[in-house]
Amino acid sequence: VNELKAQAREKYLSPWEMAVESALRGGDGKEETLKFLEAAYQKRSPGIVFLQNEPVFDFLHPDPRYRVLIKKIGLPPA
Repeated sequence: VNELKAQAREKYLSPWEMAVESALRGGDGKEETLKFLEAAYQKRSPGIVFLQNEPVFDFLHPDPRYRVLIKKIGLPPA
């Protein structure tokens, strides 16, 4: 993720891409992943509509902040 942050200083990387990379780290990147997902929602990143179908985010399903985000997006709960 740090490498992606460095790349983002030179070119645009969507918050969705950053969230996916952060999620690949699993539980260690939980806070950061949620932050990037919230940014993806705020910036209307197109990938956000696939959030519930991406297994990489399964570790977030029990988190209340994730459920709030799903509700804000208007997706059915997992």
